[in-house]
Amino acid sequence: MRDPDWALDFVEEVQDSEEETEPGPAEARHFTTYKTWDMLRFLLARAEFPVNVIHGEEPFAEDEDWGYGPPRYLRPERVQLAAEALRATS
Repeated sequence: MRDPDWALDFVEEVQDSEEETEPGPAEARHFTTYKTWDMLRFLLARAEFPVNVIHGEEPFAEDEDWGYGPPRYLRPERVQLAAEALRATS
Protein backbone atom coordinates (compact mmCIF):
# COMPACT_ATOMS: atom_id res chain seq x y z
CA MET A 1 0.00 0.00 0.00
CA ARG A 2 2.96 2.33 0.56
CA ASP A 3 4.28 1.74 -2.97
CA PRO A 4 1.40 1.35 -5.45
CA ASP A 5 3.75 1.31 -8.45
CA TRP A 6 5.58 -1.70 -7.01
CA ALA A 7 2.24 -3.37 -6.22
CA LEU A 8 1.00 -2.93 -9.79
CA ASP A 9 4.27 -4.30 -11.20
CA PHE A 10 4.02 -7.27 -8.81
CA VAL A 11 0.40 -7.99 -9.78
CA GLU A 12 1.26 -7.89 -13.48
CA GLU A 13 4.30 -10.13 -12.93
CA VAL A 14 2.22 -12.74 -11.05
CA GLN A 15 -0.48 -12.66 -13.73
CA ASP A 16 2.03 -13.06 -16.57
CA SER A 17 3.88 -15.85 -14.77
CA GLU A 18 0.76 -17.83 -13.93
CA GLU A 19 -0.64 -17.49 -17.45
CA GLU A 20 2.50 -19.31 -18.64
CA THR A 21 2.77 -21.95 -15.89
CA GLU A 22 -0.95 -22.50 -15.12
CA PRO A 23 -0.53 -23.58 -11.46
CA GLY A 24 -3.27 -25.57 -9.76
CA PRO A 25 -5.89 -23.73 -7.68
CA ALA A 26 -4.15 -24.45 -4.37
CA GLU A 27 -0.87 -22.92 -5.61
CA ALA A 28 -2.25 -20.03 -7.67
CA ARG A 29 -1.90 -16.44 -6.45
CA HIS A 30 -4.02 -15.03 -9.29
CA PHE A 31 -7.50 -16.11 -10.21
CA THR A 32 -9.43 -14.70 -13.11
CA THR A 33 -13.07 -14.99 -13.95
CA TYR A 34 -12.50 -13.15 -17.23
CA LYS A 35 -15.71 -11.28 -18.01
CA THR A 36 -17.95 -13.12 -15.56
CA TRP A 37 -16.75 -10.92 -12.69
CA ASP A 38 -19.60 -8.47 -13.23
CA MET A 39 -22.16 -11.26 -13.23
CA LEU A 40 -20.69 -12.53 -9.95
CA ARG A 41 -20.79 -8.98 -8.55
CA PHE A 42 -24.47 -8.71 -9.52
CA LEU A 43 -25.41 -12.09 -8.00
CA LEU A 44 -23.53 -11.45 -4.77
CA ALA A 45 -25.12 -7.99 -4.42
CA ARG A 46 -28.57 -9.50 -5.05
CA ALA A 47 -27.90 -12.07 -2.34
CA GLU A 48 -26.81 -9.24 0.00
CA PHE A 49 -23.37 -10.80 0.40
CA PRO A 50 -21.69 -9.02 3.33
CA VAL A 51 -18.31 -8.36 1.65
CA ASN A 52 -17.43 -6.89 -1.73
CA VAL A 53 -15.11 -9.68 -2.86
CA ILE A 54 -15.23 -8.55 -6.49
CA HIS A 55 -13.97 -4.98 -6.20
CA GLY A 56 -12.57 -4.87 -2.68
CA GLU A 57 -13.60 -2.34 -0.08
CA GLU A 58 -10.65 -0.22 1.08
CA PRO A 59 -9.14 2.10 -1.52
CA PHE A 60 -5.45 2.70 -2.02
CA ALA A 61 -3.62 4.46 -4.84
CA GLU A 62 -6.80 6.45 -5.44
CA ASP A 63 -5.14 8.55 -8.14
CA GLU A 64 -4.36 5.48 -10.27
CA ASP A 65 -6.40 3.27 -12.57
CA TRP A 66 -5.43 -0.40 -12.71
CA GLY A 67 -7.84 -1.16 -15.51
CA TYR A 68 -11.12 -1.05 -13.58
CA GLY A 69 -10.52 2.10 -11.61
CA PRO A 70 -8.36 2.61 -8.51
CA PRO A 71 -7.29 -0.60 -6.74
CA ARG A 72 -9.07 -1.67 -3.55
CA TYR A 73 -8.37 -4.38 -1.00
CA LEU A 74 -10.00 -6.28 1.85
CA ARG A 75 -8.80 -6.10 5.44
CA PRO A 76 -8.00 -9.51 6.98
CA GLU A 77 -11.16 -9.58 9.12
CA ARG A 78 -13.25 -8.92 5.98
CA VAL A 79 -11.47 -11.78 4.18
CA GLN A 80 -12.37 -14.05 7.09
CA LEU A 81 -16.00 -12.92 7.01
CA ALA A 82 -16.10 -13.47 3.23
CA ALA A 83 -14.65 -16.98 3.61
CA GLU A 84 -17.23 -17.87 6.25
CA ALA A 85 -20.07 -16.46 4.15
CA LEU A 86 -18.86 -18.29 1.02
CA ARG A 87 -18.61 -21.55 2.98
CA ALA A 88 -22.25 -21.13 4.02
CA THR A 89 -23.43 -20.31 0.48
CA SER A 90 -24.98 -23.16 -1.47
